[in-house]
Amino acid sequence: MKPLRGCLFVEHNNFKETAPESRRRVLIADKVDKFLLEELSKRNFEVHYYPGITREELLEKIGKFDGIVVRSRTKVDAEVIKRGDNLKIIARAGIGLDNIDVKEAERRSIKILTTPEAPAPSVAELTIALMLALARKLHIAFQLTKEGKWEKIEGIEIRGKTLGIIGFGRIGREVGRLSYNLGMNVLAYDIRKDQIIGESYAKAVETMEELLKSSDFVTLHLPLTESTRKLIGRRELSLMKQNSFLINTSRGSIIDQEALLEALNEGKLAGVAIDVLENEPPGELEKKLLMHPKVIATPHIGSQTIEAQRRIAAEIAEKIDKLLGGNM
Repeated sequence: MKPLRGCLFVEHNNFKETAPESRRRVLIADKVDKFLLEELSKRNFEVHYYPGITREELLEKIGKFDGIVVRSRTKVDAEVIKRGDNLKIIARAGIGLDNIDVKEAERRSIKILTTPEAPAPSVAELTIALMLALARKLHIAFQLTKEGKWEKIEGIEIRGKTLGIIGFGRIGREVGRLSYNLGMNVLAYDIRKDQIIGESYAKAVETMEELLKSSDFVTLHLPLTESTRKLIGRRELSLMKQNSFLINTSRGSIIDQEALLEALNEGKLAGVAIDVLENEPPGELEKKLLMHPKVIATPHIGSQTIEAQRRIAAEIAEKIDKLLGGNM
């Protein structure tokens, strides 16, 4: 990609400093929409675009920057933060914070920015797509047809089925609205019951157990925290209806993957769709899950649409400019 006018644009193996010292420096450590580079440049930031940066390079160079922008690939842990002598902002181009040491950032009074609203429509649409794919066994139909076989694959309709949504934030609400319009009955569980109040298309349930027992499809829309890590384990999977379906487009570690593999092998679940894994790229356990005939998997693409990436870029640029400002 060519350098943008007014923007210091540096490729992976050609790190150099040529912009005026009067500009705030921002390191973009993962691949983003070029609109973010353009917007930060317009706002007089010195932008270093380094999407393939290694951990060793990041540790070496982070001390030069006032802000860093990451997605899910780059880990901003305590060691990275401690090396960031001038660091004032860590911006996550997305929703989760599991790749950022929040406590260390807070100890050093470093602001953390996210874009919670921008990806919601795209993640919700992917969730619906995965649910439909499970119901109609599209992964099987695709594969057989590509092999030259012309077989009738029987699935089910989602109309009239019950969808249980665990986590009723922005994405959960959008999934609920879309599902209701497709003729589904929508149950919702969130530790913050006020999230569900006022949404006429969803019925609030008192406990997650009640939701699991009552739903034909269960979808997860939660942040990864200590309380949600492996929230769905053997007990929770055992409570689900026989031949029900599970969809996860939030964070892989919310499900106990060993327990999930057991539930699949024992025939408890009719199918699972996952966009996220505990380890990305996949480790040995994840590969077993991906190869299971009842599993549909996508490579963490929930927010990977042109529209979502543009909204994320615009929101990040606005927030960085507001908190940091391009001029020193």
